[in-house]
Order: sequence, then C-alpha cells, then structure tokens
Amino acid sequence: MSADPAAIRESLRSWITADDEIRALQAQIKTIRERKTQHGAAVLEFMKGNNLDNFVLDGAGGGGTIARSERTVRPALKRSTLRQQLLLQFADQPERVAEALRAIEGIPEGDDMSAGGTKREVLSRRLPRAQNITLG
Repeated sequence: MSADPAAIRESLRSWITADDEIRALQAQIKTIRERKTQHGAAVLEFMKGNNLDNFVLDGAGGGGTIARSERTVRPALKRSTLRQQLLLQFADQPERVAEALRAIEGIPEGDDMSAGGTKREVLSRRLPRAQNITLG
C-alpha cells in the first residue's frame, strides 16, 4: 500500500514532534524523581530518628499521610532459574519440564521455545549526538 509522500512526510514530522515532547517530559520527570528521592531520604532519616511511622499532612499538597514501612523485595523469576529448578525437580521427565515451560510462557506446542514472549512491531528513534534532521 503506497501513500501520498506529502502525507507521509507530515505524519513523520508529527511523529518526531511527539517523540521530542515525550523525551523532554521524561527528562523533566527524571529531574523531579531525583529531587523527590533526595528529599525523601531526609524525611525518612527524620522519621527513623524520631521513631515515627506516619506523617499526617494538613493541607500541604492535598493532605493525606506519608507512611514509613519496610518491604522485602525479591528479584524477579528468570527463565533460566525456572528451567534449572524444574529440571532438578523433574530430572527423569524432561518432556514434562518442556510442557510446563510452554504453559508458563504461553508458547504453543511446536513453536520454538528459545525466544519467549510476544512479538510486536514498534517505532523507536535514536538521536545522534549532533541533531541534524531536514525534511524537504
């Protein structure tokens, strides 16, 4: 399917403009997150030092509370670790291991198991160090 070159050029310009806006906003978000982390460390240290679990906020930023809690974060399951443990538990039944991995990863029987996940087509943009883009 061939489209009008002018329409494609306009779509490309709009896509690049949207991409630039997203990149600028992501940079702002990163700066804000860093600032929030710095202030959060000071607040957390104060709360620990004064044995406080909650701050009740009156009016500032819409009110609410800031709570201090401890969480244990475990790493995500990796495909290789899962496969290794299944093979150890079911060493005498490798076909059952393959069947279980197919079910977990959602890969139909007969398909290649080496590449798990789903495939999608996406557009991405990589900017050179010096940005020189001209659209005739």
